Amino acid sequence: MKVQIKTKNNDKQDGETLKPDELFIPARYYAALFDHLESQGIPCRDALSAAQIRTLNDPQARLTVTQAETLMIEAARLTGRRDLGFEMGRLIKLNSHDILGYAIISCPTMDHVLRLASRYYKLMTPLFAMRYSRHPTHAEVTFRPVQGMPQSVYETYMEVLPVAFHCQLQAVTQGRQPTYDIYLTTAAPPHALRYRELRNVRIHFGVAEQPGMRVMLDTSELDVPLAMTDLRVLQQAEARCKQMLQHMDQQGNWCDWVSMMLREAEDAQPTLEELAGILNVSSRTLDRHLAKGGVSFRELSLRIRNERACELLASGKYPVSQIAYRLGYTDIANFSRSFRKLNGVSPTAWVEQHQAFSPSAESAPPG
Repeated sequence: MKVQIKTKNNDKQDGETLKPDELFIPARYYAALFDHLESQGIPCRDALSAAQIRTLNDPQARLTVTQAETLMIEAARLTGRRDLGFEMGRLIKLNSHDILGYAIISCPTMDHVLRLASRYYKLMTPLFAMRYSRHPTHAEVTFRPVQGMPQSVYETYMEVLPVAFHCQLQAVTQGRQPTYDIYLTTAAPPHALRYRELRNVRIHFGVAEQPGMRVMLDTSELDVPLAMTDLRVLQQAEARCKQMLQHMDQQGNWCDWVSMMLREAEDAQPTLEELAGILNVSSRTLDRHLAKGGVSFRELSLRIRNERACELLASGKYPVSQIAYRLGYTDIANFSRSFRKLNGVSPTAWVEQHQAFSPSAESAPPG
C-alpha cells in the first residue's frame, strides 16, 4: 500500500515527482537504531542483507525508500516489536544531522533554530517538508509529506518525527520549554503508553487534518538566548548546508524546493536572486532549471502566493490587512489589485463567495 501524496507543487507541469528509489535518506538515522538493537543482543545482519545494505555506519551512506522500508520490516520481524519508530526517534540526536546539527546547536534562539531547520530540512529527509510560522501568541511547525511512500514507511516516520522533535527540543532548550502540543493524523499505536515518557508535551492522535504532523508552541521561549550560541560556527555550518542543498537539488526537483521556500515565506516574498543565493547558484541557473520543469519563477511565485492568499482567507482567522503583510505586500491596495487580477474579485468578495458555498453556510437555517 502506498501513501499517495499529491501536492500542489508536484503536478507534472512543475516537474515529475521522483520515484521512491530515486530518493535517498541518510543511513545514519537508521544506524543509531540498529547499533542500539545490536547492543541489546539482537543480531541485525539478516535485516541488512534483506535490504541489500552492506553497512549503515559509513557517514556518506544513503538508503533508497525501498531499502528503508525493508530494513524496518525486517527489524520488526526480528525483534517482534512495533515501537521501532518511537525508538528510532528517541535515538536521533542533534549531531545525527551532521553539519546541519552543528548549525542548529550554534543558533542564538529557538526562533532561529526553527527557521534554519525548516530551510534545510531536505538534508534530513526528502520525504517531508518542514514549515515554521510565528504568530503573536504561538508558533506553529508542520511536517507534511511531499512524496508518495509505502504505508509502513509513512507510519514509521509518524513516530520518528514527534519523538525526535521532542527530544531535540529538550536538548536545545535544556528542558526549559513549557508544555506544548503535537497533533498527528495517524491513530494511536498499540504502544501509545510509551509516549508518556515524553515530558512536557501533549500528543494528540487521529486528528483529522492533512497527512503529517503539526506542533503548537508558546512563543515565550522563542527568543530566549540559547546556551551554546556560536555565530561563527553557525555561519560556517550554514554555508556548508547551502552547498549540500545545491548538490541535492541539482539531482532532484528544483521546482518542488522553490515552491516549498515560497510557501514558507512570512512577511516577505523571496526573490529569484535570494533563492539562488541559498543554493549558491546564479539566478539564471535557477531559472533555467525551473524552465526545464515547465514553469518560470514569476509564474510559480504568483501561483504559490495566490494559493496561500486563498488558504488564509478561507481559514477566516486573519483580516485582509494581516494576510497582505504576511504575503509580503507593502500595502492592502497592492494585495487587492493582484488578487482581483488572478481571481476576478476582491479578497472581501472572494470570502463572501466562499462562505456562501461552504457546507456550514448551506446547512445554516435562514435568518
